[in-house]
Amino acid sequence: MAAHPVTDPAAPQTERRRFFLSLALCLALLLLRVADLALCTDPATGFVRDSGFALRLAAPLAAALVNWLLARKAAPRPATLLGACPPLGYCLLATGVALGAAAFLYWGDPLAARRYGVVLVVLFCACGALSAVWFLRFGVRAFAPLADPTAPLPGTLNTLAGAAFFLCALVLRFTVEAASVQRLGCTLRVLSAVMALVFLLSLFRVFLTPGLPVGKKLYAAGFNAFLFCTCHELPQASFEWAWGALPLSGLAAALVFGLLGAAGLVCAFYASGPAAALPREEHGGAQTAHKAD
Repeated sequence: MAAHPVTDPAAPQTERRRFFLSLALCLALLLLRVADLALCTDPATGFVRDSGFALRLAAPLAAALVNWLLARKAAPRPATLLGACPPLGYCLLATGVALGAAAFLYWGDPLAARRYGVVLVVLFCACGALSAVWFLRFGVRAFAPLADPTAPLPGTLNTLAGAAFFLCALVLRFTVEAASVQRLGCTLRVLSAVMALVFLLSLFRVFLTPGLPVGKKLYAAGFNAFLFCTCHELPQASFEWAWGALPLSGLAAALVFGLLGAAGLVCAFYASGPAAALPREEHGGAQTAHKAD
């Protein structure tokens, strides 16, 4: 009996050196960001104390480009993502719990109501609760084989629930947050929300179309979500909260992004591992391989 092209892949080994290179780059920028917050940022206003704004912004963007270039050698069809993925499941479950906590804290935060208005806060909390349900559901789903041909595939509309909180956060950060050339944190928070949404687009494909070649985009998007959401937004929010410039609800929202970045790191690790054989389709007796992304 011929092996099923999705559930019984041939998985040649690939090297993980690119993964550890990207990880070292992200961690180096994390240390630089922590040092920058501690030494060169005014805790009261969030302004940087010198004129190096462009360099501070160029460094993570250059790292994102490096991650994209390294992704060209990632596994087109990661073999690990065909089976159960407990580390990914734990990350998604933790993100779901953090989303619920953030929605609850924003609901009872009078400062958020004065800053954004009651209507936007209610919308933000509703989106947070909706996304929490999605992450909890698919966090559990990740503990079962993702390419199980007997399991029903989720509908495309499910993705709207998963992206609702992050899309709402992007709108609020881009339209409501006060920004200036010297307030680097505001710009980085917008980029963090963008990278989170880009990663979610690849993550949705893992659940909606398991077995198709998404590894290269998943590697780049996952590492860039880790870079901006975990290595930049989370330490920045912790710094602002410690100095009393950010309420607990804002720290909870940053934790959501940080945990999603951890999920991105897990997915990038999977994409740097063994590659499964590409599935084939038959068209009039001829077999053609799916192209990798």
